Amino acid sequence: METVDTGLDGVPVCSSDISLTTLDSNDNPVLLYRGYSIYDLVNGLFEESVYLILEKELPDKNQLEQFSQELRENGQLDSRVSEHIRTYPHDVHMMDYLLTALSFARIFDKDYHNHLWQKPHENPEPLADQIIQVGVRIGAKIPPLIANRYRLRHGEKVIPPDLSMSYAENFLHMIGIKLEDDIVEAFNTTLILYLDHTINCSTFTSLVAESAGTDPFSPFLAGAISLKGVLHGGANERVADLFGEIKCPKNAKEIIHRKLHNREIISGFGHRLKHYKNKVESRVTIAEGVARNLAEKRGLGHFFETYDIVCEIMLKEKERTPNADLPICLLYKVIGIPTELNTPIFQATRHFGWVANNARQRKNKGPLFRPNQRYTGIDINAMKAYVPLEKR
Repeated sequence: METVDTGLDGVPVCSSDISLTTLDSNDNPVLLYRGYSIYDLVNGLFEESVYLILEKELPDKNQLEQFSQELRENGQLDSRVSEHIRTYPHDVHMMDYLLTALSFARIFDKDYHNHLWQKPHENPEPLADQIIQVGVRIGAKIPPLIANRYRLRHGEKVIPPDLSMSYAENFLHMIGIKLEDDIVEAFNTTLILYLDHTINCSTFTSLVAESAGTDPFSPFLAGAISLKGVLHGGANERVADLFGEIKCPKNAKEIIHRKLHNREIISGFGHRLKHYKNKVESRVTIAEGVARNLAEKRGLGHFFETYDIVCEIMLKEKERTPNADLPICLLYKVIGIPTELNTPIFQATRHFGWVANNARQRKNKGPLFRPNQRYTGIDINAMKAYVPLEKR
């Protein structure tokens, strides 16, 4: 198949049993993790879904407790890392900080000097296991890295992790957000929704890096670089900026129509997956329901007055439905999560999706990614003659 300038749209690049976007019996989009509907998985803890995509089955009570304990214990930062995060400039972008802080933190991981990865095809099973073990340890450190830097940046004391809390509770606790049951449940839901989403841009970037036979840490950094992009994970910050510009429902029509007239990108709408072109995806349905309810309870219903106006215009004018970034961004606003943490939080969950995909690729002895191109330059028949520098 020849594909040119399409961004590999619709072109399979691997086989995977991790996640699937499909249509249910009512022709509505639904996301599956390892064969389980996202509508069911959001009723459990984030840790359950992470365990599922890594181990291919839901954990029993003991397995869940052991895995949760592993995440909690590995969420402790090395003292050298804790000191390191104090050295960043005040105005550094949180994703740039997280990327470099994780790169620094990995050098203290117990597998940093394990060179198993240098022989990727000799026996892929141990290397795949190493990818998962490393990925869990590094992933556990992302919430404290985010929360500690955020609080230091704003002149507040670091809040240490609480080893009795769930992943979602601890994350919010370390940021400094008051723990209420509906807040924690809503946040836990968003973590599950962002966990994995087939071969998306950042997952593909991570897989390309892994295919080169690099160490088990670096593909996570590669994925983060893609996730920062405003056409991918960074779009949720653009959505926050949009709602900040609109301010109140009465301004929505004028601002959106003006942006459409000027051919500006309206973040939070559209998706490359065919199931989402003009249908509302399952992640949106779930996040919108949770966020709308929470906003009403918190006296912030005007957020969704604006949301409804913007969605109506985009469907009518562009035939586009919202993607997950739109309701999740509003949900974070309702919870009180600052915009600067939106994309880092996205990374905190999608990281485990990268782990699962990288381990799958290694177990399958995935080859080095090396796509082709259509050359449009001067060919061999019109090859130019080299002229020495002194004669040019």
